[in-house]
Amino acid sequence: MSHINVVMCSGFSPSSRMVRKALRRVAEKTSIKVISVCPPGAGLSKYMEEIASLDPSRTIVVEGCDGCCGSMGLMMQGFTASRTVVMEKVSSVDDKAVDRAEQAILATLKEMTE
Repeated sequence: MSHINVVMCSGFSPSSRMVRKALRRVAEKTSIKVISVCPPGAGLSKYMEEIASLDPSRTIVVEGCDGCCGSMGLMMQGFTASRTVVMEKVSSVDDKAVDRAEQAILATLKEMTE
């Protein structure tokens, strides 16, 4: 089975850090390719081409909060992912929050591969 593309929010808020920690755990369990929207948002052509080449049906966005910077970054590139997972905003990163994020991401990935 080929990987699923996971576009992540790219901030440094506690919620963004929670998403990154959860994605590191998920990457140990399943085949994903994690992509940041920062380089294409900065106009770096190599990364803009990478976004343009993604298969929307094999791409999800994982947002750290309802600001949805990952989705907005993709929309600025003319791309819409098939699914978006929006995490509950957290004020501090703890194992419980990372566990919840990991489970939400894994559940979405499972839905995509069934």
